[in-house]
Amino acid sequence: MSDRGEAQKAQATDIFNSRVQGFDALGAFAHFGRRLVALVGIEPGQRVLDVATGGGAVLFPAAELVGDGGEAIGVDLAERMVHATNAEAARRGLGTPVRVMDAEQLEFADASFDRVLCGFSVMFFPNLDHALAEFRRVLKPGGRLGVSTWQVSPIEDLSVVVDGFGLGTGHAPGWISEPDDLVRRLARAGFTDVRVEAESKTLNYADFERYWEYTSGTTARRLLAALDADQTERARSTLAERLRPHQQPDGIHVVCTALLALARR
Repeated sequence: MSDRGEAQKAQATDIFNSRVQGFDALGAFAHFGRRLVALVGIEPGQRVLDVATGGGAVLFPAAELVGDGGEAIGVDLAERMVHATNAEAARRGLGTPVRVMDAEQLEFADASFDRVLCGFSVMFFPNLDHALAEFRRVLKPGGRLGVSTWQVSPIEDLSVVVDGFGLGTGHAPGWISEPDDLVRRLARAGFTDVRVEAESKTLNYADFERYWEYTSGTTARRLLAALDADQTERARSTLAERLRPHQQPDGIHVVCTALLALARR
């Protein structure tokens, strides 16, 4: 792994360790986690791996479906997130199924799992091809892979503002927002029967400050740290103007769109 790749992993780990509190305050990850689990199809007694499990949005519904005769395991590189998700798993009576582990170096034997899932995380892997090869390696022949990415993220408006200041796109370096691109990446890794569905959900931020708070641990907000106080206030004003058309009596309504991919080994 190059120094640049290690730096990207360290940055992603720092981002998610800082977002443990209120990570899925609006329920977007939970919603699309359930949808990804439904798309991939999980049966009682199966063994399932959830890579980059985060707050358990994919892991928990998968664990409910495999039942007592199966096993759902989560892995994540962010230690604080793993600790918090294990605590929530214990509260739900699921034990401690999450381990600290690198998606590009899965510590499991070949053909160990019936299903492998990864929700909204492939864009953070410095070497995505290697990570996908690992997904395929631990998946049983005929097993299914489920992956989700953002076509339009919940903070798309902020990313546009960040880009306007010449700071970058506000997205992770490996962002995949086009269905054809996602299909190509999975097919290149050796997966077959690849199909991608786009699904949208409306999120409701109570007000501008709620939106601003929600973005505090994201890549886009971290890029804004390079601005001085006057520039930051200008960025906030520009963002508020962009969000104005989304304002409704009960808050700011923002539509996000996920790409849900299903493939087979």
